[in-house]
Amino acid sequence: MALRFPSLDYLLSQARNSFLRYPMSILSALLGVVCAIYLIETEAQHFNRFPYINLMLCAALGIPLYFCVALLATRQQFGRGGKILAQVLATLLLLVVYFSLPDAESTHNTSLPYIRYGIYNIIVHLLVSFVPFLFVRQLNGFWNYNKALFLRILSALLYSAFLFAGLAMALLALKILFDVKIEEELFGELFVLIIGLFNTWFFVAGVPQDFEQLEQDTDYPGGLKVFTQYVLFPLLLLYLLILYGYGLKIIISWDWPKGIVSYLIMCMSVLGILTLLLVYPYALQPQNRWIKKAGKGYYLLLLPLLVLLFLAIGMRIADYGVTINRYIIVAVGLWLTFTCLYFLSGRGNIKFVPMSLAGLLILISIGPWSMFSVSEQHQVERLEEILRSGNMLSEGLITREVTWVQDSLPTTFYSPQENQNEGLLNDSLHNEVMSILDYLDDHHGFSSIQPWYRQHLDSMITVADADTSQGRWHRIGEAGVYMRSLGIPYHYKSTDRSDLEYLHYYSTAGSVLDTRGYNRVVFLEELYWNIYDDVLLKGAREGYENTVEAGGQLYQVKYTPKEPGWLTILVQAEVAHTDTLRFAVAPLVEKLVKAYPTDDESPVPADSMSLGVSKGNRSYKLVFDRIGLVRKADSLTLEHAYGKLLIREEE
Repeated sequence: MALRFPSLDYLLSQARNSFLRYPMSILSALLGVVCAIYLIETEAQHFNRFPYINLMLCAALGIPLYFCVALLATRQQFGRGGKILAQVLATLLLLVVYFSLPDAESTHNTSLPYIRYGIYNIIVHLLVSFVPFLFVRQLNGFWNYNKALFLRILSALLYSAFLFAGLAMALLALKILFDVKIEEELFGELFVLIIGLFNTWFFVAGVPQDFEQLEQDTDYPGGLKVFTQYVLFPLLLLYLLILYGYGLKIIISWDWPKGIVSYLIMCMSVLGILTLLLVYPYALQPQNRWIKKAGKGYYLLLLPLLVLLFLAIGMRIADYGVTINRYIIVAVGLWLTFTCLYFLSGRGNIKFVPMSLAGLLILISIGPWSMFSVSEQHQVERLEEILRSGNMLSEGLITREVTWVQDSLPTTFYSPQENQNEGLLNDSLHNEVMSILDYLDDHHGFSSIQPWYRQHLDSMITVADADTSQGRWHRIGEAGVYMRSLGIPYHYKSTDRSDLEYLHYYSTAGSVLDTRGYNRVVFLEELYWNIYDDVLLKGAREGYENTVEAGGQLYQVKYTPKEPGWLTILVQAEVAHTDTLRFAVAPLVEKLVKAYPTDDESPVPADSMSLGVSKGNRSYKLVFDRIGLVRKADSLTLEHAYGKLLIREEE
């Protein structure tokens, strides 16, 4: 029998029919591909790329959203007007999502809107799994429909992978054999085109059209049953044994559960539910009644593990408060509990799983009870409580707030009166403040605590971020600015003080600076490094390096615990010269420790807080405002320091 390949007319006809069935999904894929290729081509030309990224992401979200609309319109037999109205509503929803995404000029925090976007994406994909069967029971058709989607996804990815690999190798052959100039960006653009447009078009071409026929189909792949019975079920049993063993260990040793156990239980639970969904039609057959019994046994065994999950996550929340991740774990834990009880009660509607999960995600992503609102509010309340306990927040304002010198912007944030609240919090609470501010920086921004500050720090950070002298993508660490503005240094403090001692010194000169005889003043960024991360406790790392631009010159400050006695500053002019300044900090440190040996903050005369070097016709004077040291055994290491560099050029 001769092997027959589909004709070109047939392929074009299939492509045309697919486009007519799902035109908006394919057009969304095309728009996303165009945006992605444009971003690749103009990578170095746009400072603010957010509008193009956001448009690409919304186009990607439009693929499954318009797919849902087309499925619903077909299933419910919408008229032409109904189809257009449904597409308009979907488009309006995408516009709302687009304008909810961040823009570089309007916000510093960008992660939270994209977390929301990810949640919306999951919801829409869950809708794809049950929209055609929303108003009918047809559980067999629902199972066959999702099986067809799953197999079609795998086929589309396989075809796309081979197509990309083949074309990429062809381009490489042209480049190597015929010296054809092939830009590297072309490979990325080819990948985007195939995975975005071809993959989408190929997938929708194989989506089932006759939903009634799916209900009658009883041809189930035997390999699926074998895979589930001999691979997934044994794996589930293994995971159950491990987690039950861990629970037994907790009871015997009374060792509280670790936070990671919550994630393990969640993953195992979801894997088990998916396994039972995969074998759903086989469980209905008389010879496979053991599957239904195994399912009920699984749900019964899962309930004690869910108690362990709530115990572990409850302890984390009690210690560190509610975060987005912990909120999701609690919500999913409740959903898993309800799912177990639902199936144990004898109900067998498998559509319950994706429908209830989609409903849960919608519920926890909107409103004042959402994961975003609750987590931010809880962390801000924790921060407020800590600051009040240390008398650092009174009547809604920070006490002894650090006032930044405006002339130091945009290069750095400088104030001669930093760390005025140092010592009001113990090390543990200090680290808690840092952790909360880092969390707010990563997820929510600082709009909720900005009213505590007399200065508008957000505007000052915007000015600093606009300075591109340190690189196009350089951004000020916002958490550091907000914490330093509290009057405490932004770095982790080791709570193990058994062999570490902290010494702090500050200049009595305050904001007064004697610049007589010097032509130029450069404000240096604060120097600090996390001593907890292997610098002192486990050995020296590379240390600190920072570059400051002022007056057309670059000042590169370097310090390494490998050479604790020296602080190096490289002065790089645009054309003229490079000076390598080596300041011997060891004698200065030894003198300070000898004169002020206690670990309290010590005021020091300005003359005792400066170092000088000369290079040719130039003289440099490094004037410290504050110095922090860590003493371990007989060694002293510079923990943090900041101040000014005075420069004099002789005629």
